[in-house]
Amino acid sequence: MANDLVVVKDLKTYFYTEDGVVKAVDGVSFKIKKGETVGIVGESGCGKSITSMSLMRLVPNPPGKIVGGDITIDGKKILDLSEGEMRRIRGNDISVIFQEPMTSLNPVFTIGFQICEAIMLHQGLNENDAKKKAIEMLELVGIPRADEIVDAYPHELSGGMRQRAMIAMAISCNPKLLIADEPTTALDVTIQAQILDLMRDLKKKIGSSIMLITHDLGVVAEMCDYVVVMYSGKVVEEANVIELFKNPKHPYTVGLLESKPILNQDKERLDSIPGQVPNPLRLPKGCYFYPRCKHCMDICKTKQPPLREVLPGHKAACWLYGGEE
Repeated sequence: MANDLVVVKDLKTYFYTEDGVVKAVDGVSFKIKKGETVGIVGESGCGKSITSMSLMRLVPNPPGKIVGGDITIDGKKILDLSEGEMRRIRGNDISVIFQEPMTSLNPVFTIGFQICEAIMLHQGLNENDAKKKAIEMLELVGIPRADEIVDAYPHELSGGMRQRAMIAMAISCNPKLLIADEPTTALDVTIQAQILDLMRDLKKKIGSSIMLITHDLGVVAEMCDYVVVMYSGKVVEEANVIELFKNPKHPYTVGLLESKPILNQDKERLDSIPGQVPNPLRLPKGCYFYPRCKHCMDICKTKQPPLREVLPGHKAACWLYGGEE
């Protein structure tokens, strides 16, 4: 489709360890339209961040390797490109806001130097013009005294300011796709709200699509147009955000939504999903979620359910919605 910016088909990213093969991403498919915000949701270890690293071709090899599938971004088949061609795309067409800016920013270089580096590389500006643009970017993300902060080091800024600087770096080349990997995890609630408001405003100003990786369903409800729910390396449900929250179909999605605290809820204890995420080296034979599922049937223990459309535009991988073809 002409309106699709990102098309991921049957992506498989495996890690080869001494103990065996970890199928971190196993047959994942989804699309991101131009100007759309898509949320990738799931518990820690479900494959969200590895999916984003696969899109950037930044999976550490060894031990990781993209073993199958297809990734198309703005008409370019990412897996067919050389490393030199990928370097021109990273930071220019695709940018990432990482989870913890203190480990992503280089402590020995100023904020301005790190933003200018990307601008000079991809935009072809000289040092003076790049610094002017870096100051503009810092102002755009709401950093006061941007002309002074541009010469500051990461340790001199607060957590919220560092995250804003990371966003300024990510948007400095007007990327077509912005990958936000848990962008508010390490921040307090007030700063979280400011960062989300900032991302929403920037999306309107620069017109980027956003791939938002998070486990926070409140952030998903506030930011996303479409949601992809992952569990143990597979997509178990995907739908429009309103449809998913109103009418979740997969038992795992239902469990996630029921375990979210609600204001004025008369409950002594929060609901929780029983059991634990399976060991990726010893996954169940059938549906990976069946040991934790209260709707488990015999077929769930032996066969993987396909991801199928259960309502118009709403897909789920669950045997509750029909037997084998």
